[in-house]
Amino acid sequence: MRLSSALYSLCALTYVSSFTNNNNNLQLQTPSSFKTGLFSHQQKGNNKGDEKEKITKTYYNYNNEISTRRDAILSTTAKAISAVTASNYLIPDAYADTTTTADDIAGATTKIPTVQLGKSSSLIIPRTIQGQWQLSGGHGKYTIDSALSNMEAHYKAGMTALDTADIYGNSETIVGKFDKGDDVVTPLTKFCCFRFLDEIDRTEVRERINAQRQKLCVDKLPLVQFFWSNYDVKKYVDVALYLTELKEEGLIGEIGATNFDLIRLKELKEAGVPLVSHQVQLSALDQRPVQSGMADWCKENDISLLAFGTVCSGILSDQYLNKKDPPTNDKLNTASLRLYNKTVQRFGSWQLVQELLSTMNDIATQVKADGRSSDGDCNVSNIAQRYVLDTKGVDSIIIGVRNQNHILENVRTHSFTLKEEEREAIDNIVKKRKGPQGDVWDI
Repeated sequence: MRLSSALYSLCALTYVSSFTNNNNNLQLQTPSSFKTGLFSHQQKGNNKGDEKEKITKTYYNYNNEISTRRDAILSTTAKAISAVTASNYLIPDAYADTTTTADDIAGATTKIPTVQLGKSSSLIIPRTIQGQWQLSGGHGKYTIDSALSNMEAHYKAGMTALDTADIYGNSETIVGKFDKGDDVVTPLTKFCCFRFLDEIDRTEVRERINAQRQKLCVDKLPLVQFFWSNYDVKKYVDVALYLTELKEEGLIGEIGATNFDLIRLKELKEAGVPLVSHQVQLSALDQRPVQSGMADWCKENDISLLAFGTVCSGILSDQYLNKKDPPTNDKLNTASLRLYNKTVQRFGSWQLVQELLSTMNDIATQVKADGRSSDGDCNVSNIAQRYVLDTKGVDSIIIGVRNQNHILENVRTHSFTLKEEEREAIDNIVKKRKGPQGDVWDI
């Protein structure tokens, strides 16, 4: 199945949910008309390789029933709609926790390193990026002030790039409020295409990009990451080239992709799309970008991998270590947890997950014993993040920003590296996995 359940849950949320934050009158409501799965922007903004894919494929829906690609997509959408409208999705005051103080951040000795996206790019970003999916809903109530406060705290810790998207509800608008024109603050957004794909033309691409520039309060979008939901509609190369034209005009700084498989990624590259990055789910529990050969190819072609889901919404953390059973449905109370719990199920048994957690915990204990981290501490999440950061082709990881509880922990990850034998120990567990199989977003 091509379509990401994460992205479709976001798309479904944009379509059908009406999430209201009473404190700031922040609303996500069903648009009266939409196209390509997004708001139809009414306002104007400022101012082929040898590899082939068989046409016919067999897909399985969540009930393991054989279906067409269309049926698989619609089944995923229905699940997503059900998930985001579940009553336990609105967790009171999810953004209110602020255990990290400004003094804590100022006193941190480790600084997050930066990296250049692709050798042809002028864009410099930190190796840990703020992820703003949580602002789209399904992660608890928040106020604009609390969201901005969280951005500020992470920014001060060195996470100066903020990842957002046109389908993340009001995320772009809120990020735009935080970005006051300081060049050091780098908003990274996405151009996502879901519906009426064969009707997308230059005019629509320009209007949508101008609307994103307006929301993010920038003349030039530093990075636009392109997503296409249905490979059966072959217009993705054309649309990517439309984005390239806007880059040449100066409306877009750099172009990336998100959640493409390797075959189509190569098509974009061969068509002359100047890709500098590709955002994918990657963790010890999900190795599809590695096993497909994508990581190697991206490294060879100077395309930086940006990895999300590195700790699987906290499943790869001390919190789940030595837990006899996996989280029950009543504990899966955020959109992230529901998504990554599916990844866990595909990976293998809960016993295998515990074996992975135990191995990571042993490594964290050794890091502490050796005094290798900046503050003398280390935990499972640090090891999980470091494992991905040290993966070939990966330049940055994206962390979900819901509160300020884990800022120093996320900074600490950059104060040490894994020894060869430590990485090998994790690899030996990962090799036992059942899945996820295939390429990026093939399940």
